[in-house]
Amino acid sequence: MRDKKQRLEFFSFYDHTGIGAHLERMAERGWLLEKIGAFTWRYRRIQPKKLAFSVCYFPQASMYAPQPSDGQNMFYDLCAHTGWTLAASSGQMQVFYNERENPVPIDTDPALEVEAVHQSAKKGYLVSQALLGGAAVLNIIVTLFRLYTDPIRALASPFALFLMVCWPALALVIAFDTGNYFLWRRRALASAEQGGFLATNSHPLLQRGLLAVVLAAFAWTLSLSGGILLLTTVYVLAAILLVSGAREVMRRKQVSAETNRMVTIAACVAVSLLIARGIPSLALRGAGDVSPDALPLTMDDLMETDYEFATDFTQRLESPLLASFGGRQSPWLHEDMAAGAPSLYYSVTVVKVPLLYDLCKNHLLKQNENRDTDFLPIKYYAPTDPAPWGAQEAYQFMMGEEDEGMRLENTCLLFYPDRIVYFRPSWEPTPEQMAVVAEKLGGQ
Repeated sequence: MRDKKQRLEFFSFYDHTGIGAHLERMAERGWLLEKIGAFTWRYRRIQPKKLAFSVCYFPQASMYAPQPSDGQNMFYDLCAHTGWTLAASSGQMQVFYNERENPVPIDTDPALEVEAVHQSAKKGYLVSQALLGGAAVLNIIVTLFRLYTDPIRALASPFALFLMVCWPALALVIAFDTGNYFLWRRRALASAEQGGFLATNSHPLLQRGLLAVVLAAFAWTLSLSGGILLLTTVYVLAAILLVSGAREVMRRKQVSAETNRMVTIAACVAVSLLIARGIPSLALRGAGDVSPDALPLTMDDLMETDYEFATDFTQRLESPLLASFGGRQSPWLHEDMAAGAPSLYYSVTVVKVPLLYDLCKNHLLKQNENRDTDFLPIKYYAPTDPAPWGAQEAYQFMMGEEDEGMRLENTCLLFYPDRIVYFRPSWEPTPEQMAVVAEKLGGQ
């Protein structure tokens, strides 16, 4: 039989009413709160009994302090005098239990209670909510910017779609929880003026529901992206645990609260930079040198040549919405080789949801367009005959100066029923080669 239990609890920092009622039910089942950790609450087994719980807030307390201050110890002694025993604490939040029947309450002045909650919230809860909320909003903006500037890559990446679920879910929880706190505080102040205490409340169903959505999105993304998301998650969790563990070690080593705080903040910044640098590295795994056999179209399919080619397969991204992949071949040039050796680059966008076809089409047509003749050359895609390519539509890239005239480049955009092909050879393709492109890349 287990003597310890870890639980993931969904309570707001200020919800002393909900926390106390929950801990009373847990004690009646034989579990007493022992520690409030970074992710979970730890309970120890006891004889089932009816206990009274009181959640108080001590604004001068700090999670960085190596030991309780003299003021805290005096507060604990006063509580112990009336039968209240400290069960666990987390920063400014102090959780007490009492075995007496109808014990004397710790908080007797509603105005002082509301003020203590607010002063404690300003030291930790509201700061963390502001930082997390700011990070969520910033990442939502970045996600929307990426969706605007490169919708194909954003919609084809399972990891990007996962973040599109996570950041709005986090922003919603923070906005709702913080708004609910200020609403409670306004009502509690009004109630305190009449000499009454106002009960607090959390909304764990909302948090559990959004967590379920995020976990479902995580499982779905994991099934599509292999181990990349799992490695990323382990990477982030390990970093969080490392920072949290370092803070606890410094507390046990009696490092001062100010030094502990500064080192922890510096560690958070360093870890954030490592995460920001490491996650893209994990996400880009899979691109690089490969065998020519891995490419759907190679130089050997298009022409006979004596050159040896370096082969790259660009990162393949695939989601239920889009798939994107491509390849590149360029010669290994030596001094005895001609400078005009052929090279090839192409990318394919497979559109799985027809409603997204026009979005992808317009993005690719406008991607390299420039019609401003003041400083830069004119660049745009001009319609061309799609029949040799076996396509529904075809466009060829044009570039030049207004005074000097326009010239056709070999770069083409080819539109097939369910895919779009960007094709850029270093030579002008023949009709036979165009037919090969349609067969190999056009889904013919």
